[in-house]
Amino acid sequence: MSKVKIKEYYSTKRKRDVVTGIAIFLFGALIVFQLYITIIFPFQLRHKQLLIAEMEKDEMYEQIDRIRKLVRSTGGRDPGQRGEITLVRGILDQFALHVRENGKEMTPEQVSELRNVLSRYELIVMTWREKKTDNFHVRQDTLDVTDPAKKIETSILNSN
Repeated sequence: MSKVKIKEYYSTKRKRDVVTGIAIFLFGALIVFQLYITIIFPFQLRHKQLLIAEMEKDEMYEQIDRIRKLVRSTGGRDPGQRGEITLVRGILDQFALHVRENGKEMTPEQVSELRNVLSRYELIVMTWREKKTDNFHVRQDTLDVTDPAKKIETSILNSN
C-alpha cells in the first residue's frame, strides 16, 4: 500500500458542521481562560488589594480629622476635664502629624492598629459629649490624697 492509500484509509473526513465549530470555540475559550487565570488575574488581585489598603488609609485620615473636630468642639466644666480634653487633643494632633508624614509607608497592619486606637478615642469623645455629669475619665476618688499630695494641692489652689 502506498502512503496516499494508507492516509485515505485511516484518516477521518470531518465535515465543517455546528459540532466541530462549537468544539473549536470551546477549546479556544479554554486556552484564553487559562491564560487569564495564570497571567492577568494575579495582577488584578494585587491591584485590588492595593486599592483596599489605600481606602483604609483614606478612612483613617478621615477618622482622625473627624475625632479632632469632635474634641475641639467638646468643652469641660472644670480644670480636670479641660486638662483631659487638652491631653487627648494633643495626642490626636500627634497622631495626625505622624500619619501625614509617614502614612505612605504604613503597612495595612499598622493602619488597622491605629484605626482601632482611634476608634477607642472616638468612643471616649462621644461619651464625653453625651455625658451630663461632672466627671469625664478623671475620678476624684482615684487621686492620691496623702499628706504631700494634699499640701501640693493646697499650694496650687492658694497660688491661683
